Amino acid sequence: MSRGLRVGSIFGIKITIDYTWFIVLVFFAWSLAFGYFPAKYPDFDKAAYMFMGLVSAVLLFACVLIHEISHSYVSNALGVRVSEITLFIFGGVAHLSEEPQDPVTELKIALAGPLASVVLAAVFWFAAGIANGVVNPLITAILSYLSMINVVLVVFNMIPGFPLDGGRVLRALWWLKSGNLARATAIASGVGRGFAYLLILLGALQVLRGNISGLWSIFIGVFLKQAAGSSYEQLIIKQALEGVKVRDLMSKDIVTIDEGVSVADAVDGYFLKHHYTSFPVVSFGRPTGLLFFASIRGLQKEEWPIKRVAEVMTRLEPADMLGPESAAIDALVRMFNKGAGRLIVVESGRLVGVVSRRDIMKLMEFKAGLRGM
Repeated sequence: MSRGLRVGSIFGIKITIDYTWFIVLVFFAWSLAFGYFPAKYPDFDKAAYMFMGLVSAVLLFACVLIHEISHSYVSNALGVRVSEITLFIFGGVAHLSEEPQDPVTELKIALAGPLASVVLAAVFWFAAGIANGVVNPLITAILSYLSMINVVLVVFNMIPGFPLDGGRVLRALWWLKSGNLARATAIASGVGRGFAYLLILLGALQVLRGNISGLWSIFIGVFLKQAAGSSYEQLIIKQALEGVKVRDLMSKDIVTIDEGVSVADAVDGYFLKHHYTSFPVVSFGRPTGLLFFASIRGLQKEEWPIKRVAEVMTRLEPADMLGPESAAIDALVRMFNKGAGRLIVVESGRLVGVVSRRDIMKLMEFKAGLRGM
């Protein structure tokens, strides 16, 4: 689950505002109020500029949200489930449950957002034209800015570098032409990294010339570089684990602790003997929790003989458990999302195995070695 403030849902899609969004909201409102609007419209007073800056910044992110909702609505309509959208420091992101399975679907999803921004730009342009000379010039200025900034969003997002929308369009077209998703992703990610380096360079030159706003270009460039690289890596991982089930990787030789055992006995008979950092906890053969060594370290040593494992363990949640027929890639995603090193495998309510991040990585290293032979 994304960190941040849950603000509601649209079309069944949860909307979350990451805490970093508030930082950039203040930054945009300040830069518009004391930079853009005074330079473009010099006849307003300070209070008017502050109002214009705040309203424009909020509406800008409303436009970003509409952009992401458009992606998500089309994605859901085409069968690629999006359950949540997060607004964060660099804009917005729709959380896809999986990657599109064919290039045409990817192309439709990728184009939905920019098309929404084109429509918004046109709507604000017409509204500004109608409002000109009829309402307060302050309103016309805001509408004109929103029209212009939506055009900027379209141009920026359509740069053909992953993970931008233009990069997804490039990947979809290359995939459609070649039939090779990995090659298409590598090309789009490479263009994305190249564009990221260009942003970093331009930002650095701005900073050297005394323009502090160049830091923003550097931050965006670093973010895009990391995102472009991770997108390709995720595809390689997915392909390496394609068709692999948890059953194929899990360890069946499991050491468990009964929840009635004392913490002292757990330390002496399990942690010191087997050298694991955690153990599944069972009650009458059924898994009930996980006992982490870190949890024991938080206790006074005098409490060890008194405390039972059930009092110290972490209770199991559905996200901590998998079935043996679950996909290995799903197991890896869950581990990364939870920050867990391993998950327990349950069948018909009984513990049948444990799958670890190390088990999955070993398989991937083995497959990578075979490809290199």
